[in-house]
Amino acid sequence: MLRPTFYHLTLLFFLLQSAWAAAQTKPATSKTWLKEYHDYRQYDDIYVVKKVRIPCRSYETFITDKDGRKLTHAYRDIGDFAEGVAEFVPMELSPEGHGLHGFLDKRGKVVIEPKYTSTDRFRDGKTWVIYPAGKHYGLSYIDLTGKEIYRIPIQHYVNDYLIKDSDIDFLCNQDTKEDVLWWIKRPMDFFTLNFNFSRFIEKEIKASKFIYHFKYQGKFGIIDKNMMLKVPVSLNDIDPEYKYSGQGMERVQYGDKYGYISPFTGDLIVPFEYTDTRKPTNGLFWVKKNGKWGCIDKTGKLHIQHLYDEATGFTAENRSAVAINGKFGHIDKSGKVRTPLKYDFASYYNHGISMIRIDDKYGYMDTTGHFITKIIYDEALPFDRITTTVERSWLRFELSLDGKEKFVGFSYKLNAVFIILGVFIFIWLNNLLYQRVLKKRIVKVSKK
Repeated sequence: MLRPTFYHLTLLFFLLQSAWAAAQTKPATSKTWLKEYHDYRQYDDIYVVKKVRIPCRSYETFITDKDGRKLTHAYRDIGDFAEGVAEFVPMELSPEGHGLHGFLDKRGKVVIEPKYTSTDRFRDGKTWVIYPAGKHYGLSYIDLTGKEIYRIPIQHYVNDYLIKDSDIDFLCNQDTKEDVLWWIKRPMDFFTLNFNFSRFIEKEIKASKFIYHFKYQGKFGIIDKNMMLKVPVSLNDIDPEYKYSGQGMERVQYGDKYGYISPFTGDLIVPFEYTDTRKPTNGLFWVKKNGKWGCIDKTGKLHIQHLYDEATGFTAENRSAVAINGKFGHIDKSGKVRTPLKYDFASYYNHGISMIRIDDKYGYMDTTGHFITKIIYDEALPFDRITTTVERSWLRFELSLDGKEKFVGFSYKLNAVFIILGVFIFIWLNNLLYQRVLKKRIVKVSKK
């Protein structure tokens, strides 16, 4: 891939003409008919030959047999044969003035019609193809019959790989070396949709267990071990360590929105629709859309409508604490309200107990809605263990799951008051002692 030929045409004409001249060096041959062509390549008993009339502007390419008989009419270019077929570009350009790419066999028979903006030779029975897809250029993988194997859902990457931002690049006299570029900084810094890898990295990708995450220019892409790009280089964040992922879905970020891919295949399961997400609990993902929380399942299907301003994960009690307009309650995994949303605060359930707040006082409720304590505590914590700590009337208690109290000391606030009083008393006594010592010194001085 080089800079587009339609930029700085005059300079590129001379540079590429020199490259073309260097490419004309061919091994000696006894086939005199080859001398009428400027370039040729042999594949078993056939030849791909090229006649250049005006370098970089007017040229013709044919397939011939070993005696020079043409097996095809003239094409702009024919690429290298691989797996029995070669990429070709016909003389007729697209309405936009770009080459159309297809494939033919060694007899010159067209096996895949020329309709793609760019492609490459076949490897392991497949190749990639680029083509207009609405406002974008899309990328798919096809087999040797032209059947589509996989198509990147390019429509979800709404700000990237737009046709209006692209340039078409090709080498002089070699239209099959055509590619689509999105410039970051000219002349050599750009994005491509068909991302290429070194042999070392390709070996690493093929050896990976499932998918392979990679990074380029601050963006992430995802490719599978079969060397098929599943997510183009456009992601702002990924989560291979599963900090926010689970249940067979990996959270990924595009722009300011989140979606989910399969960590096994790289396929996009959930489009980029959500402004926030939480790690799944009990098979459900809390996801935020339009300022409200709802739940999706591991297939991406909406399970609980986006209704809630706040929501906690589902615990073993099949409960989640939720809130609407500042009032808290609980729902189960079906979305059914199990605790009315009427409290000033309700914590998640743990050990079958939730902490409730009403008018700045706390109490504790079981899963049936029965309060195991009165709403009397000034300070309280959820039951993260089989006991918790509460405070009332400046006294601190250890509370058990049955609501029984055990005195453990004074309130931290009361302790702070005692400490502050102690400091003031110390300062007062120290000052009193200082005044007495000072008075004695004054008396001694006056007597002298």
